[in-house]
Amino acid sequence: MNFRILLLCTYVVACVSCTSRSYTVINKGIADNNTSDLLTRVDKDVLALHPDLVVMMVGTNDMVNSSKLVSEEQFATQYRSLVQQLRKEGAVVVLMSSLPVDTGYLFQRHPRALYPVDPNRKLDNVRTIVQQIAVTEQVYFLDLRDIFQRRGEPVRTASSLIVNAANMGKEDGIHPTAEGYRFIADQLYRYLKAHRLLRKHHRILCFGDSITYGAFMEGAGTDNGNTYPAFLKRMLNR
Repeated sequence: MNFRILLLCTYVVACVSCTSRSYTVINKGIADNNTSDLLTRVDKDVLALHPDLVVMMVGTNDMVNSSKLVSEEQFATQYRSLVQQLRKEGAVVVLMSSLPVDTGYLFQRHPRALYPVDPNRKLDNVRTIVQQIAVTEQVYFLDLRDIFQRRGEPVRTASSLIVNAANMGKEDGIHPTAEGYRFIADQLYRYLKAHRLLRKHHRILCFGDSITYGAFMEGAGTDNGNTYPAFLKRMLNR
């Protein structure tokens, strides 16, 4: 066989092998975690696994969970430290902002007096912090909060993407429904494709709190069922 033809055939086979390689999606979400918790486990749950790409979503508990509250200043310091550790290990980093919450439901579970500032305003503030960190640390940022807000979320209807009494019989107002998790995965999948982050990055790790974990869902804490990492894996490997 002609040497140049042989080289061409080898290249084609290698390309086919590369494009057909399946994606691994690792769910490292834990319920009730805030940035302090992520810092204590980033070495074991992320860096030791050597992912190609890390998607991080954290901040809801820092701002709205009365047992996990931190100041915006502490949040910014700890969040930046997380990003810097992920970057130092060579992972591509995609940050996602936290979702809006139903404060009416929230105040049924947490004393209103603990929130001198409206929780959604605090979440708006940390969205800005995350966006600024993404710019200064030169990582990617997907503004899920804005996407959900433009859809009018949260609302107390059966069609809402956030759990409520009408769609799941739970006065929650924070965690997505199964359709909400699918929606998050779809937005992330489109973002990764648009920014050409899927060519070489086949080992994806999703790092965060109960929304990454998949609260209320079949397969919670895994890459199966109706968690957003599970939906993402199916979209990547279809």
